[in-house]
Amino acid sequence: MSNSKRIPYTDREAAMKSVQLPDDVYQRAAELAEADHVSVDRLVAAIVNERTSDWSKVEARAARGSLDKFKRVLSKVSSDPPEAMDRL
Repeated sequence: MSNSKRIPYTDREAAMKSVQLPDDVYQRAAELAEADHVSVDRLVAAIVNERTSDWSKVEARAARGSLDKFKRVLSKVSSDPPEAMDRL
């Protein structure tokens, strides 16, 4: 984790919660926490907070979307099969 930015943590009060993680996920979290000199609890809390914040942004963006505009854009896509280099 030496090349990555440090994870921001807050000192806000937190209620104790229990979360079960697969052993390999916990081990990786423990390694990251140790490298960042924080507890696994603080690392996991910061990551969950970041991801839920990201999801809120996605939901807000989706709320601004329009199914009609989406359909108009899709209607402009050619029905021709993709060229060989664009095929999956």
